[in-house]
Amino acid sequence: MDSLRRCATAAAVLLLCAPLAAGAGFRCPAKGGPEWREYRSKHFVVQTDAERFKVALLVAQLESMHVLELQALVGEQVEIPGHLRVIAFANPALFTDFAGEYQIGGYYTRTALGEPVIALPIEGLEAAPETVAHEIAHYLSTFLFPRQPAWFSEGLAQFVQTVAESKTRIEPQTGSHLVRGSREHLGQVGVASPSIRRALQEARRVSFSELVRWNGRHDVAGASYHLYGWLLYHWLWNQRSKEFTAFQQRLTNGDDPTDAWRASFPDMDPADPAAVAKVDDALEQYRRFARYAAYSVESKADSSFEEGGPIRSADVHMLMREVSRSWSVKEQVANLDEALSEDDSQPSAIVARARLDKALPLARLRKAVTVRAGDWRAWFLLATVLADDANDEKEAAYRKAVALNPDSALAQNGLAWLLATHGRAKEALPIANRALDLAPDQPALIDTLAFVAAELGKCSEALVLERRAAGMVPASSEFAIAFNKRIKDWEARCGAATPAAANVVPAPAR
Repeated sequence: MDSLRRCATAAAVLLLCAPLAAGAGFRCPAKGGPEWREYRSKHFVVQTDAERFKVALLVAQLESMHVLELQALVGEQVEIPGHLRVIAFANPALFTDFAGEYQIGGYYTRTALGEPVIALPIEGLEAAPETVAHEIAHYLSTFLFPRQPAWFSEGLAQFVQTVAESKTRIEPQTGSHLVRGSREHLGQVGVASPSIRRALQEARRVSFSELVRWNGRHDVAGASYHLYGWLLYHWLWNQRSKEFTAFQQRLTNGDDPTDAWRASFPDMDPADPAAVAKVDDALEQYRRFARYAAYSVESKADSSFEEGGPIRSADVHMLMREVSRSWSVKEQVANLDEALSEDDSQPSAIVARARLDKALPLARLRKAVTVRAGDWRAWFLLATVLADDANDEKEAAYRKAVALNPDSALAQNGLAWLLATHGRAKEALPIANRALDLAPDQPALIDTLAFVAAELGKCSEALVLERRAAGMVPASSEFAIAFNKRIKDWEARCGAATPAAANVVPAPAR
């Protein structure tokens, strides 16, 4: 359970500083490679080796997509907590080495420390803006719909990504360190581009019953599922808008997607062959003859940003680790050793090396927090490896991590769990709520808030939350087993009745 709650959500993927198998060849700053710097705007943290004027253009584009997509999804500029990190490569060939496929124009992931990240090439961005808009849509939609079936997730992202083709008026920049200025944008949502129309004509037909069972795999066969996810989303938006609105509201409330569908569309049961045939016929007619109505949105984006300092060479190694999709184990280990040879206090590298060596990183992390007192990762990772009998030191480390990086959902969650499991649930409640605000689609964070609610005597609310968490993980997993055990315990304590919604959860953005 701690492994889900505390840190690693994916296996470490590392890169060499010196160019090995890479076509373009990554070279870190310590070995003569380009300097990487960090820039912070209203909604994004950009880490890049590109020149500053290109960063200004990138930030303007990212912020415009953010406001237009929110306008498209909810009709207003609601506040989305935290920042989305963007790792932008100046060299598009180097990005391709990391992506592993030249067709990929950008991708969205979460790091081992739970941070949402988009990786993209800053060169060539103008040629594929919809790719970046698509990934931003995935990020934003997690705040609006914490539980999404795969077809809905892809359909929504494709539906709104066309806002990237927006008309923009840019005001002059001022200042040398802080870029100011606003951009007015106009974009269209729901447009069927010529490429989508062609692809729909050529794609194999996907039955409605197949589509709703799709697990979201991104393979060759998955291309048709992506297209039909868009087609179903577009058809529902255009032809069954009232019921589709109800379905989306249920997803916003955190309902199980299957239950939400049946409640919203009782006449379109995927288990009923006759209903499936009717939907398949309707989608085929829509694919062949629909005009694919679209609508326009406009908004004004704040494109100002602050420039941070250079990123340490060892930290650049670990940035590459976070976004690499294609490097070998040999390259991973070499990169890790290179990072530690440059800076033996790099906290993520310390933990990764300790896992390889099956050693305890505690002593080295204690040293890291003295050398890197302002690095939230050092404090967070220290907290996760401290023994349970070191509660005071553990709490202090979590609090330091939260203070240094309030955007870290895992740091907030770790502190909330520590407090709740030591009789301080009332103190943990706002912290657990903040963690779930930052990552509402993460079942471990829902589980923490459920535990806090139970400790506060809000048993019914705890059951709503814990059932939601259990429904978001594989039924045979250790997490499902733990979640279901808690459900049984709480049902025995206060019965199985549940309210319509758990009032300890912050209302989703609307």
